[in-house]
Amino acid sequence: MKELGKRLRELRIKNDMSQDYVAGMLGVSAQAISKWENGKSDPDISNLISISSLFHVHVDDLLDKEQFRKNWEEDWRSLHESGDREKKLQFLKDAVSAFPGDYLFRYRLASEEFFCAELETDPGKRTRFLILADDHLESLQKEFPEFLTAIDMHVKVLFALDRKERAIELAKTSPNCERLLLSVLEGDELEKQKKRLVTMSLLNLFADLMRDGSYEAIKKAEALLLSVAANEAQFHGLLLDVYCREAQLYCDNEDYTAAIDALKKGLHLVKSTQPNKIIGVEESEAFFYPIIPLVPQNALMEKINSYLNDERFSCLHEVDGYAELLITQQISESSPNMSKNKSNEWRCVE
Repeated sequence: MKELGKRLRELRIKNDMSQDYVAGMLGVSAQAISKWENGKSDPDISNLISISSLFHVHVDDLLDKEQFRKNWEEDWRSLHESGDREKKLQFLKDAVSAFPGDYLFRYRLASEEFFCAELETDPGKRTRFLILADDHLESLQKEFPEFLTAIDMHVKVLFALDRKERAIELAKTSPNCERLLLSVLEGDELEKQKKRLVTMSLLNLFADLMRDGSYEAIKKAEALLLSVAANEAQFHGLLLDVYCREAQLYCDNEDYTAAIDALKKGLHLVKSTQPNKIIGVEESEAFFYPIIPLVPQNALMEKINSYLNDERFSCLHEVDGYAELLITQQISESSPNMSKNKSNEWRCVE
């Protein structure tokens, strides 16, 4: 890099320093200084940092910033593959000094310190590595709050330091909160979180199928709920939506008998639900985490009635079997707890 050599010579002369003096300050030979200035060789990373310190200039002022950063990345990639943790730590410390405004190198340094702590058998050294990682991540989050990846690593560090309450508090601010909590919760709280994740995965899949809206997707949604949640009362509202949506599809295809059968499945489901009572978490031994709305029988009656009153089902009024469905209106009208103006309101159990 001839431009770098030229810059070094300018700085040396400007500061009235001889090559021998500079060589002595940097701990290299005068011949090395001469080669740098003549562009015959280049100083390594540690030398560049020493040069910037000697001449009181930023490393960026010594060479092309973009190329310089690219060179560091290439060196890091090679070193990272070597597996030499001591060299990697020193390299990253130098990188943080060379690029004080670069969040990525600081994050890498904190991560490497955490990994060193995980491999360390000496309790004292392990703790020191974790404290260093904690300090770096703390400052990183203050200076670069938009760099959310640092949160996940910080949670792991805090948990390793046995600062569990702080780890849980921080985990809740992460975009990966739900899965991150699995690494810091324990006992009953951990089991609840596992159930919550299973439930959320099920709901996401169900939502995707319902958004698809095709007959095949609706049948898959039905099979999904029946296979994993047939006896879970909290899923009855979702399953009722499936049956009614299925009936609508049959109506669109003028398969009215199949539409009646789908609605009958919905009615049977409603009748099997516990009457006029919200099932609380403590009253249920259900596997799935209670983040789904739980509804009593009378609310489900109102729900199926709202579907039956939809004009899209008017084509069924003269079809055999439709009259049997009207019993839902008689049941719902006789229910003392029916709320006419809140027919579709569901209650979530926190």
